[in-house]
Amino acid sequence: MLKKKITQIQRFLIIAILFLLCIALALGILLKYQELKNTTNHFAKNNNDQQENLILLEDNNQNKIEMFEDFHDQDKNKSLAILEQEAQKIDNDINLTKMIEQNISLEKNGTLKSNLSLNNDNNLSLKNTTILENNSSLIEQNLSTQTIQKKDKHLPKLAIIIDDMANASQVRNLKALNLKLNPSFFPPDKNHPNTPKLASNFNFYMVHLPLAAIHYNKPELDTLNPNDSEERIFKKIAQIKKDFKNLKYINNHTGSLFTSNEKAMKNLYEALKSQNLLFVDSKTIGNSKALKASKETAMVYIQRDIFLDNEDNVDYVKKQLLSAVRLAQKKGFAIAIGHPRKSTLKALQESKDLLAKVELVYLSEIYGK
Repeated sequence: MLKKKITQIQRFLIIAILFLLCIALALGILLKYQELKNTTNHFAKNNNDQQENLILLEDNNQNKIEMFEDFHDQDKNKSLAILEQEAQKIDNDINLTKMIEQNISLEKNGTLKSNLSLNNDNNLSLKNTTILENNSSLIEQNLSTQTIQKKDKHLPKLAIIIDDMANASQVRNLKALNLKLNPSFFPPDKNHPNTPKLASNFNFYMVHLPLAAIHYNKPELDTLNPNDSEERIFKKIAQIKKDFKNLKYINNHTGSLFTSNEKAMKNLYEALKSQNLLFVDSKTIGNSKALKASKETAMVYIQRDIFLDNEDNVDYVKKQLLSAVRLAQKKGFAIAIGHPRKSTLKALQESKDLLAKVELVYLSEIYGK
């Protein structure tokens, strides 16, 4: 009901403006007629022509009113923006009328009279055509916009774990990247006693649990071995949970020997389950028993997809990042693991455009807190 009233008011305003425009033209004609009353027969003849042309102009204006009315009847629901454009076009018509009056005043010299009327008629005719074409185009655009269905674009997700976190320098370097990464800290020992405090600098962190390897000459202190008792494993995990507040995820440091042992992995999963922790298999060996142990303990299985820096150079890390992004795009989600080395951090810094093609996430955003 409100839209109908607005349309009626707008139509009335348009007709009123054009009516005033016609009155102004009529007054101009009357004044001109008085001035030309005593001129020669040559000018009298031209005046008659001028009057005929002005009558045509009034007819065109009346036709324009009818076209506007037809347009509004056909499109009562069009937006206020289109109506504002119509008002602007009417303003342009008023300016055009002023130009007509100025040109009429020059007709005293007898040089512009006949051409003026013809040009005015042509201009008004062209403007009427342009108005209708523009309005038709706007209507088509509105209809097209209504039929477009916006689709939510969900970027594939990529979780990048940075292992071996142990000191303040590594924390600063990682934070300087300004990327959403998953730092994984060593459990505290005499070589790096402050890892729980350092971890608190991050909104999300993990623990990088040292497990025995088949070939590794520099094991971490207090590394878990396959022949460790169930009690020893439970005690270790309980201490880690106590040291790191709000901890949820643990992944293995080395561990090719430990993770390939079925009994050891089952004991580890039982210990993790008792502390409400989840294990991320770094897959340091192909025949890891983590998947089997997770099924036997009814726990979710999480594994690494891509190692970023098996080779310590920037170009290699960039290639691995590209592989991780492509895998995420294919699967919807992927996990990559790297280390806080200079080459790895530089590659991450220089690959931000590539990483913009995925959503970097914490593991907690995928598997829960």
